[in-house]
Amino acid sequence: MDNNFRGVMVGAGFFADIQLEAWASVHGGGVVGIYDQDFQKAQHIGHKYGIEVYSSFDDMLTSVKPHFIDICTPPDSHSYYARLAADASLPILCQKPLSTTLKEGRELVQYCKERRVPLMINENWRWQAWYREIKKLIDAKALGEVYTAYFSMRPGDGWGSNPYAMQPYFKEMEKFLLFETGVHYIDTFRYLFGEMESVYCRTRTINPVIKGEDFAIAQFHFDNGITVIYDANRTTYKEHERSLTYGCMTIEGTGGSLRLQEDGRLFYTARGGTEQEHKYHIPANGWKGGSTIATQQHFIDGLAGKCTFETSGEDYLITFETVFACYQSASSNKAVSLLPRTVATSPIINHSQ
Repeated sequence: MDNNFRGVMVGAGFFADIQLEAWASVHGGGVVGIYDQDFQKAQHIGHKYGIEVYSSFDDMLTSVKPHFIDICTPPDSHSYYARLAADASLPILCQKPLSTTLKEGRELVQYCKERRVPLMINENWRWQAWYREIKKLIDAKALGEVYTAYFSMRPGDGWGSNPYAMQPYFKEMEKFLLFETGVHYIDTFRYLFGEMESVYCRTRTINPVIKGEDFAIAQFHFDNGITVIYDANRTTYKEHERSLTYGCMTIEGTGGSLRLQEDGRLFYTARGGTEQEHKYHIPANGWKGGSTIATQQHFIDGLAGKCTFETSGEDYLITFETVFACYQSASSNKAVSLLPRTVATSPIINHSQ
C-alpha cells in the first residue's frame, strides 16, 4: 500500500472491516490508525490489518498527523466526528447516511464548506461494477431513450426475532429501510438516470420486532421523463440472504431492454431481437464488485486533484433530501415535489420528518 495520503479511521464495526480490506488495494493512500469507543473492537480489527490502535481520538490525531479521516460509525455520530475533523482541517470520507436528521445534514455540509474542508460521502453503491456498466450502456444509447426502470430489492435478512444479526442496531432505528438502504438506490438512480422532480412513496413495518419500516414502494419521476419504481422489503424469504446485488433490475428504452440478475450478470435485448448476455468485467476483489476499492480510490484521486468527488457533501444533500421526501410522501399519502432543486436551494419538505 502506497501511503502518500495517510488516513485514520473512526469506528470498528461491521463495515470498518470491509473498508479496511479495500484500503489495502487503494493506490496513493491508506489508513494507518483506528479509534473506536470500544477499544477491544478496535484492537481486534487493527491487529487484523496491521494498523495502530488508539484509545483516544485526540491522541490518534496527535500521533498520526493524518491527511484525512474515514468516518465509519453509526449515523448518530457522523456530525460529531466530521465537525472535529473539519476543525482540524482534515478532508473527510464519511459513511452514509449523512446524519440522523435533514437539518443536521444541511448544517454539517455548510460547516465543512465554510471551513473549506473537502467532504465526500462514502456512497459505494453507485461504484458497483454492474451499475458502472449499465451507465456506459445508457450513455452509449444501447437502450435508445430510457423511459422506465424497476428494481425489486429482496435481501431476505429481516425476518424472525433476531433480524440483521450482523448489524443489530438496525432493529432500533426509527427510520430504517429508506434511511439506511434506500438511500443507496436513490443515489444510484440519480447516477444512472439524472435528477428527480417528484416522488410518491408508501411504507410499512412487517416484522413487529423492529421500530422502523422494512417495506417501501417508491415511484420516482425524473426531469427527463423517466419513471423508476423502487420495490423494497427485507422480510421476504430468500434461499440465499444478501445476494450480490440485493435484488433484480430491469431497464426499458425505445431501443431495447436490460436486465440485472442477483449475481451481477446483465442480459440485453435489442428491439426486435432475442435476449443475450452482456459480458463485462466484475472485479473479484473488494466488496460487491470492487465497489469499496473504487469508491475509496476515487476519494484519494480527488484529494490528489485528479477528479471531483461524485458524492461531495453538497451533491449528496440532494440524495439525502429525497430520502426525507419519501417519508413525507408516505406520511401524507401524496406525491412530493423535489423542485426547486439546486445545491444551494433545497426542496421544500417537512424538516420534522
